[in-house]
Amino acid sequence: MMSSPDLKCALEHLVRFCSLVDNGADFSLHREGNIYRLGIDRRGGSNGIPRQFYDIGTAALLSYLRWLYGNPQFTPLCVEFMHPEPADTTEYHRILRCPMQFGSSSHSFLFDAALLDSPLSTSDVALASMHERFAEQRLHEQTSQLSTWRVQQLIMERLTDGEPSIEEVAAALCVSKRTLQRCLKKEGTQYKDLLNETRREQAHLYLRHSHFSLQEVAYLLGFHEHSSFFRACSRWFGMTPGQYRARRGFLCGEFSEAHAVAAYG
Repeated sequence: MMSSPDLKCALEHLVRFCSLVDNGADFSLHREGNIYRLGIDRRGGSNGIPRQFYDIGTAALLSYLRWLYGNPQFTPLCVEFMHPEPADTTEYHRILRCPMQFGSSSHSFLFDAALLDSPLSTSDVALASMHERFAEQRLHEQTSQLSTWRVQQLIMERLTDGEPSIEEVAAALCVSKRTLQRCLKKEGTQYKDLLNETRREQAHLYLRHSHFSLQEVAYLLGFHEHSSFFRACSRWFGMTPGQYRARRGFLCGEFSEAHAVAAYG
């Protein structure tokens, strides 16, 4: 995004390569007359995700765009939130400094089309070409049928039905178990390690950034016995799931612009 020639191109790169930094979100950019709409959708829906998750993401992205644009006064025409309007919107106005709409059908930023044509001081044609080449390569690896990323996606899709076997995942990829094992070995890993890593990452997400009960988290991770879930958390985090959740920090607190910048840094 930094090496892009202008802000519009930077946002197009965000849309194109967003899965390299957040494989749980889909970005879109559409022109509506003299306005560009940057839409953000969470894969799998937004159920169970607290509004603070969207609030801090919105503040972080806007802070980054202000820095990229080179003007702290940069603001969108409007920011649309899907959640209902909170009782106190003081911090929203202080940080976003633009009109807001709550209870919308989508989570979006609206920008003046002319503003997005503004050139970036960090633009570099040579770097842009190199960055895009590397990003395209990484995107190809990510979407490859036999990449570790693809295997992890299939594991996540099947966890609620219990612990998926390597045979199930291999069948979904239309390859044999041995072929899948051989491909994973080339990438320096094996199936049981990917399964464990995927569960650990999802456990962190659910325990720190959702309001699911411990029983629901255990189910979402494919543990149909709570004792197995507790033992896994002790192995991953050195504590019980309840203790790990209790240390989730500012999830339910207020956010500041400094937090937003730190989150994107």
